[in-house]
Amino acid sequence: MVYMLDDGQLLSLWTAIRYLGEVREISDTKERAEVLMEAQILLTAFVLELTPLLRDQMNAVKLRASHGRTANFDA
Repeated sequence: MVYMLDDGQLLSLWTAIRYLGEVREISDTKERAEVLMEAQILLTAFVLELTPLLRDQMNAVKLRASHGRTANFDA
């Protein structure tokens, strides 16, 4: 499956990767948890915003999620 990405999605992905790299250097467990949570939020938003290319949209597996609910796959 091939997806389209825009600059905002790439920036979010890069930021999440940077956060994950910085976690090793953080000694405070509370601060570490906050950084990991922020990275998780960015990665989740990145995945939910992926758009398949037009040729792949017919075969795409749809992901549905509501705020505060578990994501479900529709195959």
